[in-house]
Amino acid sequence: MIVGIILAAGESRRFPGNKLLFKWEGKPIIRRTLENALRSKINKIIVVLGHNKDLILETIKDLDDKVVHVYNEEYKKGMSTSVKTGVKYAYENYGEEIEGILITPGDTAWIPPEAYDIVIDKFIEKKPLIAVAAYQGRRGHPIIFHKLLISEILKINEETRGLKKITKKYRLYTLVVETPYPGVILDIDTYNDLNRVKYVLKK
Repeated sequence: MIVGIILAAGESRRFPGNKLLFKWEGKPIIRRTLENALRSKINKIIVVLGHNKDLILETIKDLDDKVVHVYNEEYKKGMSTSVKTGVKYAYENYGEEIEGILITPGDTAWIPPEAYDIVIDKFIEKKPLIAVAAYQGRRGHPIIFHKLLISEILKINEETRGLKKITKKYRLYTLVVETPYPGVILDIDTYNDLNRVKYVLKK
């Protein structure tokens, strides 16, 4: 089982309003992210909520029952708390069934289902500790962590830069999966980042 964790708890401090609720071509970004993930080989999707949780829930409430959500009470303390909230829920509910934990931020609306599937297929085939999507050599999302790393993920914190500590520690055991999709390296922090997204997608 590949369990996907979509991080949707952040405060979007550098964006005018909540970036996950910003409509891209008529749909909120968080909904686009989830719809793409739902069309992939991910078996279960956990959305980690925090800031504006009710507004985000309203946006995604009618999606497939493959999607569940969990609330991170400590979301203001940083992304690592949301990662741990999602992974803890996954482990408690799916336990031994888990092969890998796929993690991606909620603002990665431009990752197509095919990109998720390429990374998932390679992860299942090669069984690395970590598999990460890339485009033209540049790493992005999604990233999949082997179940053997769950206990370490549950100990991350902001002081040690969250998941970066783990990706650095296991860099020699990481499979970089090249994809033909520029969406794997696209996300947004500021309003101006939307222009970058448009530019890259048109190339």
